[in-house]
Amino acid sequence: MTAMIQHLRTPMVLPIAGAVTIGLFLMMKDLIAVPGVERVEQSETPRFVINDVPDDTELDVRIDITEIPPVEPPPPIERLPVDRAVPTDPGEGVTYALPPVAPTEISDTGGLVTPDRSPMPIVRIEPVFPAREASRGNSGSCTVIFDITPQGQTTNIRSLACDSRAFEQATLNAVSRWRYNPQIENGEPIYFRGATTRLDYRLDG
Repeated sequence: MTAMIQHLRTPMVLPIAGAVTIGLFLMMKDLIAVPGVERVEQSETPRFVINDVPDDTELDVRIDITEIPPVEPPPPIERLPVDRAVPTDPGEGVTYALPPVAPTEISDTGGLVTPDRSPMPIVRIEPVFPAREASRGNSGSCTVIFDITPQGQTTNIRSLACDSRAFEQATLNAVSRWRYNPQIENGEPIYFRGATTRLDYRLDG
């Protein structure tokens, strides 16, 4: 009798258990879900291009180069003594003692003797006006000092006074490519120290 009652009760319990399981599943789903969260699609990162000067902008610039000559003391004036013989007889002429003349040296190679001269520029590359300063409408100047080798190249270039780092760098780059006829002493090229030049950067208009 008891076995028959348990046999009849089992089919009734299964639907109830299934309904309870489904109810618990739905309740847990509602508890886990986070309201108000939406999926956001990742957008493409914008790209920015920054130009100091627009490509279609033409700048009217002027760069003046001023050579600053070195200050040298004037050479001493050499006075040559002149001996004048005073004649006792008015009929006699006057005799002058002339200074001795040094003999002229003749080169064995037959070439002409090169006179002494100071360095002379033969190639001057004009500097590029800094784009950042031009876009800001800034003018300025830069003074540099440098040496000239016996081969006519510039070396040991240093800035003395520049209005900005941009003007200084543009000036150093340009002067490093300048070429000179070197200084000549006694017919030989020598090393020249302390050449000074100022470059003025101007915006016209």
